[in-house]
Amino acid sequence: MITCTLEVSDNINDLQKIFLSENLETNRAKCTISKDKTLKFSIVAKDPVSMKAFVNSILKVIETYNKISRVK
Repeated sequence: MITCTLEVSDNINDLQKIFLSENLETNRAKCTISKDKTLKFSIVAKDPVSMKAFVNSILKVIETYNKISRVK
């Protein structure tokens, strides 16, 4: 198993709402989200390819949120 943790410290409430609607589990990887002072994404994957896919997906959503926030 491969594990990875991502932590986000900005706009955690908005990002948490966005990720509530996301499917964060496949047969090869699973992501759990916890919120404290940061929003923590804990990913467990069976192989490097599924880990990369999950991390890229999470980062893409965060990047899109940041771009939209600047437009407001």
